[in-house]
Amino acid sequence: MVPSRLDCSPTMRTPHVREFPLRASVVVFTGMLLATLLPGGLVGHPANAQTVDASFQYPENGTSVVGLFRAFDQDGGAIRWSLSGPDRDRFSINGGELRFKAPPNYEDPQSALATNDYRVTIEASGGTHDVAVAVVDVDEAGTVNIDRRQPQVSRPLGAALLDEDAGVTGERWQWARSEDGTAWTNIQGATSPRRNPVAADLGTYLRATVVYSDRFGSGKTASAVSAHRVEARTLSNAAPSFAGQDRVRSTDDYIDITRTVAENAAVGVHVGRTVSATDADNDVLFYEFLDTPDLRDDGGRARFTIDSMSGQIRVGNVIGADAGEREDEDSTSLTGVPPLPPGEDADDPGNSEYVLRVKVSDPSTASAVVNVIVRIAGVNEAPRFDADLTLAGIQTPPTELSVTEGDVDKSLQAGTPLADLQGNTYVVVDEDAGDAVPQTGAYSLGGADRRFFSISDSGALSVATSHTPDFEKQSSYSITIMGRSGAGSRRLTAVLAVTIRVLDAEDAGEVTLSQREPQVGRLIRAAVSDPDGGASVTDWAWERSDEITVDADGNPPAGCRQDPVTPVVAGWTPIDGVTTLEYTPTAADVGRCLRATATYKDRIGADTEEAMGTTEAPVQNSRVVNTAPEF
Repeated sequence: MVPSRLDCSPTMRTPHVREFPLRASVVVFTGMLLATLLPGGLVGHPANAQTVDASFQYPENGTSVVGLFRAFDQDGGAIRWSLSGPDRDRFSINGGELRFKAPPNYEDPQSALATNDYRVTIEASGGTHDVAVAVVDVDEAGTVNIDRRQPQVSRPLGAALLDEDAGVTGERWQWARSEDGTAWTNIQGATSPRRNPVAADLGTYLRATVVYSDRFGSGKTASAVSAHRVEARTLSNAAPSFAGQDRVRSTDDYIDITRTVAENAAVGVHVGRTVSATDADNDVLFYEFLDTPDLRDDGGRARFTIDSMSGQIRVGNVIGADAGEREDEDSTSLTGVPPLPPGEDADDPGNSEYVLRVKVSDPSTASAVVNVIVRIAGVNEAPRFDADLTLAGIQTPPTELSVTEGDVDKSLQAGTPLADLQGNTYVVVDEDAGDAVPQTGAYSLGGADRRFFSISDSGALSVATSHTPDFEKQSSYSITIMGRSGAGSRRLTAVLAVTIRVLDAEDAGEVTLSQREPQVGRLIRAAVSDPDGGASVTDWAWERSDEITVDADGNPPAGCRQDPVTPVVAGWTPIDGVTTLEYTPTAADVGRCLRATATYKDRIGADTEEAMGTTEAPVQNSRVVNTAPEF
């Protein structure tokens, strides 16, 4: 079967074409990685090939093809494409084109492991390919938001920079004014993100510009322009109101708004619909959070943010709802107006609810406040591999293992110093209540070398009984361990890539002789070989055995090879003066076996070793006429 190749598309800058190994008898896979120009240059070359059949790098927000695959059936059958693996729901495949269903976001990874590493298996008419896609960060433009759509004289407004790239530093702000929004004049001294419009700003648009640095470099610029011209301060107007939101009590002493968001929702995800107020004067409204114990976590990070223009609450820090996860609700002590509704317990740290207060104000600073109760809804989460408590100093499941060639027990080891794996090393746990890990079938192996290993129902990894690691044949193995939990539609899988390195051990050498049945006068050459390689001989020695009895035809009763139970040769005598790899038998050797011993060093260790080679038959007198062999 001859694998086919893909033609390189002329639109590609540097296409990479690979033929991939088969795991099917009739399907041939070939694959091309579509190279993409990223900030650091042209990247996307296949990598990590030890654990998967193909590895791609793909830029965040990309919409192009991730990888192009071709499969051919020797019988001419139609190719049926499908996807499996932990991240199959994030991809689509059509005619061999692998794509993300939605452009990936580096800052909001959606893989099964909640990282930017995605794993999927491509299946085509029985053939399979394990594919890894690493989403890489790209330089994204920053944006500026001005917190009041309608600026008014003597009413402060502020500008804020949003740049998803990490490492924002050195912000330098400058405000400018314009009568028509085209020609701008910088306002002297207005170099803060806050601006208090003055009479000179009346009837003009205001623009906030910031110059800053992020992790991709310096000199980045972003700006925003006020939606309306600056107007005079309103002296009399109606205050905004949250009336009409979820529940308004007849006493009107509080208004209760409830919003729900799924646990572990990514930063920026909307928390329900907007918390919008109404204003009888149709003023532009400004929304902000008042401080509550639930607004920030123990590290001071905001759990939630709010859009100052729309009142849309968003996730500010990933929140977990299950007991023992990284984020649990703090106890909320809330006083002041408006009070919490009757029956709403704000002092329970485990009820998966957060109490927020939203304030809305108009340009005259007239305002209203509302309580917003955010409820965290549990979702079905993938299980995770737990740390192996039997391995001291290892806090996460080991992904780098070792096995020594020739080890009778074939013990797998991890850590520094190396320690034997004990029992259920790769146990998965599930935070979701009711989603148990099945007692059988919870664990399986994938990857190119999975056939050399096995894993028990308790998560104990071992070398397959039928396989013995040999450094000279294969120095490392790559597998993926998969652990499942839940049942039916709630069944999810955790995936862990593991590399097992084979430690080289000392192997015995061997000496071979050029003459199987030596004769007087015929040169014998000896050669030494060692599986460890690098054999360098320092000394040769030759010996002759005691005389071996032969029959009438000259054949010995047994060969010269030593039998540990009934040895043929009782003793050996050194042949003086012979110290090279060559020796020519003499009349003194007739009826005796010959043995050559090499003293040498190989590439393992500094100690010398010995290897011996013995003739298969005793030395005979030279034959005048030699008969050729026949079939």
